[in-house]
Amino acid sequence: MGLETFFWKKWLTADKVEYLKKNKVGVVGSRLLAELLWRSGVGCIRYVGDHITASDVSIDPVLNVEEANSYDDMPPKKEGVEITTYTFPEDDYLAFKRQLRGADVIVAHKHMELSSNVAEDLGVPFIPEIITTFLPDGIKYCAVRYEKPVTNPVIYTLTCAVQAGEIIRILTGYGLPVIAPTAYVVDFGSPGYLRQIRLKAVR
Repeated sequence: MGLETFFWKKWLTADKVEYLKKNKVGVVGSRLLAELLWRSGVGCIRYVGDHITASDVSIDPVLNVEEANSYDDMPPKKEGVEITTYTFPEDDYLAFKRQLRGADVIVAHKHMELSSNVAEDLGVPFIPEIITTFLPDGIKYCAVRYEKPVTNPVIYTLTCAVQAGEIIRILTGYGLPVIAPTAYVVDFGSPGYLRQIRLKAVR
């Protein structure tokens, strides 16, 4: 029994765990989320890194201070998982789209508008920096607005963890993810640390 089967045995059948290994997820600008997904058994991750800022280092626990002012790179983690790392191509949408081609889901913590456009072009679900999913035939990311969420290392980590769970739901069909215009943000003052918000239409 692989670790992934052990992790998910209370929720997923063995064939669903195996199915995870056949899925591809595009991750833009969140090393922590990419780490969570490969540890969860997702078989292929297309990771688009970017310039690492001091703010990135301060909130993402898998980054260290020596990486500040460099470009993000995520090396392969284990046998059986394909992790392809790209550098975000400035001013080249077609190159960005090629980097994410083949992904079954795209999640982005940076370059969210461009990432949502790619997801729409590819016809796959899109998850931004908050906890919600934009479906290909549903509300468009560019058609809504929301206040940028407050973040710190704990909020960021909890957000990524919940997003990883949402992606597992999308890929395996175990329950339904949160669908836009409903969304959640991590809020220490709310029961269960999650506060529901409703995305507002752009006027």
